[in-house]
Amino acid sequence: MTWPLSPAATAWCAFALAAGYSVRAVSGFGAGVIATPLLTFVMPMSVTVPLITVIGGVASLRQVLRDWREVEWRRLAILVPGSLAGIAIGLYVFKTIDQALLARALGVYILLYAAYSLLGEKLPHRTMAMPRWLVHPVAALGGFVATIFGGLAGAIYATYLDALRLSKGAFRVTMSAMLLLLAALRSIGYFATGVFRLEDFALIIASLVPVAIGTIVGDRLHDRLDPKAFRRVIGLLLVASGTGLLFIR
Repeated sequence: MTWPLSPAATAWCAFALAAGYSVRAVSGFGAGVIATPLLTFVMPMSVTVPLITVIGGVASLRQVLRDWREVEWRRLAILVPGSLAGIAIGLYVFKTIDQALLARALGVYILLYAAYSLLGEKLPHRTMAMPRWLVHPVAALGGFVATIFGGLAGAIYATYLDALRLSKGAFRVTMSAMLLLLAALRSIGYFATGVFRLEDFALIIASLVPVAIGTIVGDRLHDRLDPKAFRRVIGLLLVASGTGLLFIR
């Protein structure tokens, strides 16, 4: 690992991962949205993004293996060509753009996500049919966002899957399968371009402990938290972390 961390930074990373995966255990998503900006305060995005990608892939694998019969494979296949194009563009941008600028871009994205988290309930919700031609641009945007930010593209793919009016179970596992496929393709790209190296696997192994702790805590809290209060707390946390990232130099 080329970025040895101080004890304080190590503790912060453990907190970030535990917080992210406790949120995922409570709500079913959101680990990367919470953990990525918090990790970026102490590690460069060239380390944070691949780390979150690999861990997220492992988490999605569990869901897919359990409910693979419900995956809408044909619907999933339609997203692959656009996603591949988005990943390729994202890898080029990730390798060439200044890391501080990328962190500030993440801050802007997180603030937009926070606004949706805090205000989304007040917006009118109406499922609309998506034009067939729009599927590939949406997939490309999702692949691009996921590659440069280490994930955080779930809402983009959900737009497409929601328009298909899938059952709750099919929606959830098809989303997990899409995120798993994205994680696998991005991980290959990160290693192939030298962003992440084999020796960095030690960081992944070390991360599994706080991830497991966060998951256990989230499972315990799942039925005890008021959903609206939980959404507000997460939204405020995102505002704080997103604002902080805007000032990274």
